[in-house]
Amino acid sequence: MTAIPDDEQSDEERRVAPRMRVLKRGKVIFNNGFSTFDCVVRNVSATGALLTLAESAHLPKEFSIRIGEEKDARPAKLVYRRSMFAGIRFLDVAGEDEDASFGGFAVGQSGQADQSVSEAGGIRRIEPEGLPDGLTRHFAWRR
Repeated sequence: MTAIPDDEQSDEERRVAPRMRVLKRGKVIFNNGFSTFDCVVRNVSATGALLTLAESAHLPKEFSIRIGEEKDARPAKLVYRRSMFAGIRFLDVAGEDEDASFGGFAVGQSGQADQSVSEAGGIRRIEPEGLPDGLTRHFAWRR
């Protein structure tokens, strides 16, 4: 088995900021500070971190995390979860590819930005679009 050095980035590398390997304890805080559990921070960058935690631990979509001996907890969101590893993005820094909305506007059925939705707490409504008749006329369930 061979190891790939961190400085060689593959095509699948999607991080905006370079990561730094660490081995620090972390504390995930959620439920308005009433619920916590411990984790291990494996690497950290300016925009996020990789956590190791028990597979049975439920990690909410948004939470706060205290890393090492830092006094202040940082707001974060879950990006992915695979087995005992979890990738998170810090919410207190602006990344190059913010995926919460498209420039602060939600996209509706017409494909045009809807500013009123973004001001209503960032909730976007997804409108389904139908498939072209040329495709659907061959489906068995369409007959």
